[in-house]
Amino acid sequence: MNRVRETEWIEDPNLPESERQRALNGLSRINRLTGLAEVLFHQLERYARDIPDRPLRVLDLASGNGELPISWAAKANRAGLNLCITASDKSENAIDQQQRLAQNANVTIQSVRLDCRKGDLPVGFDVVVCTLLMHQLDEPQAFRLLQSMAQSSNRSVMVCDIERTRWNLAVLKTASHLLSRSPVLRHDSVTTVNASFTREEFRRLAESALARPVKIRSVMPCRFLMTADEMVEPIASPAFA
Repeated sequence: MNRVRETEWIEDPNLPESERQRALNGLSRINRLTGLAEVLFHQLERYARDIPDRPLRVLDLASGNGELPISWAAKANRAGLNLCITASDKSENAIDQQQRLAQNANVTIQSVRLDCRKGDLPVGFDVVVCTLLMHQLDEPQAFRLLQSMAQSSNRSVMVCDIERTRWNLAVLKTASHLLSRSPVLRHDSVTTVNASFTREEFRRLAESALARPVKIRSVMPCRFLMTADEMVEPIASPAFA
């Protein structure tokens, strides 16, 4: 399968908000059933236990309504871990949703309006996370974003995305039909797999961008998780430009 990038319907600014929300609700069901939040939290937990004397400062990119960072905050509270989580998104509506949903979940996260595809990221974080975004980027864009993530973090860069295989295409196409009636989600599930990187493609891209080895492994179902760790002295508290 060659990589083929097409615009996802959910990115269409003319898409009715009701259809957008319908697709997002379906995606949330898929994420919950596949345990995406747990996979990423286990990695954050390991980093947090390495620095028990202060909070682990986490920046999550393109967070949407904040479902993942809110879940991490709730899990951290139950586990007695000290995480300072900042969610981000380019949409003001998404920022409002993040804070509303965090309040409903009785957790605290910070939110910042930020388009991670443009310009530098804020600095002073231990870990910068990017989930289900890289497949939307061409290689030069992904290269620049990885470098910006490395400059923003002083501990680790984490990327989780769909892995492009024929098996994953069949699985996600079936799941989108079983778990949602949204035509947007059904279309975008196929588009997402076709636009995604294979593990080896992303490994080569990441190691070129970061100039160091990375760890990358399959995460069931249908995803890969890449981590690039670098232990350095802590730097200043997060500051947004």
